Amino acid sequence: MFYSVQRVVMKVSRSVEYSYAVFGKYLKMIAYDSRYSKFFLGVPGILLLIGGIASVFGITTEIFAVLVSILGGAFLIRAFDIDRVWSSWSKPTPMGFIRMFTMVAGGLLILSSVPAGVASIDSELIGADTGFVGKLTDQVIIGQFVAGVLPILWTGLGAIFAGTLLSNWIGGVPRQISDILRIIVLIALYPTIYQFTNIMISDVSSFTLIPPLLGGLAATLVSATILFKKYRKHKDQEMVSD
Repeated sequence: MFYSVQRVVMKVSRSVEYSYAVFGKYLKMIAYDSRYSKFFLGVPGILLLIGGIASVFGITTEIFAVLVSILGGAFLIRAFDIDRVWSSWSKPTPMGFIRMFTMVAGGLLILSSVPAGVASIDSELIGADTGFVGKLTDQVIIGQFVAGVLPILWTGLGAIFAGTLLSNWIGGVPRQISDILRIIVLIALYPTIYQFTNIMISDVSSFTLIPPLLGGLAATLVSATILFKKYRKHKDQEMVSD
């Protein structure tokens, strides 16, 4: 009886020691491993530093939005592996340089599309005495803004997608089908969104949105079918040659 109780106590104590050892190992990884310390120590450290400076200058209310934005950005970067993707894209290889260049160029084009959209809004609509909320919800203003943003925004996205396609093609990465389909979908969506802006600006019938929508859908389906047939044919030829 006493031997069995002693054996149970020894097993429990060993499991507790093992749990503490594993916990200590994880704490050590958080403290000294750069893969984890950047997020678990770096982000809280930045937030505490900014919060301390804000407390000294008495601007804690204004700095709260900044802290929330930094924390939200850190969560998004880690959730979607943006840091790893960027590090792999920026490696000193031809594919990495192509991706980095097209990523930067596309990002600049996307950012420049916002002032282009603002500049395309009629100045009389901006100067109208409708209030800030009224201007944000005005369908003509929204339509003119989107119409001005659309060409440059689509060019930036196309540059990023084309850079990914080119780098994968040079590197021999078997992802050309998805990269090409991404560009085709981007092109197919343009007429639909452009017609949507016309509906908002000119107040035309919503049924005019159906033809470009069906045309884009048909172009996407036909392109996907052709690409997948070529991919299967290529795979079958490889299997026969092997």
